[in-house]
Amino acid sequence: MVARFASQRITAEMNVNEVVAKYPQTIRVFFNHGMQCAGCYICCFHSIAEGAEQYDVELGLILNDLNDAIIEKDP
Repeated sequence: MVARFASQRITAEMNVNEVVAKYPQTIRVFFNHGMQCAGCYICCFHSIAEGAEQYDVELGLILNDLNDAIIEKDP
């Protein structure tokens, strides 16, 4: 489990728009959590933490899922 956190790349402070632009595979993660952030016109202003709070999503859970999505794509 420690190794997983060492490789974690997406953090709560990151901007939603920047994350989906760099890692398009994360769009499905946001939608699976009921967060429409990836298609929202204000996503360039919100951090993942702010989006999670707005949609009442557990921050740790979405961060884990986002990081799992980008790890799956990495070689």
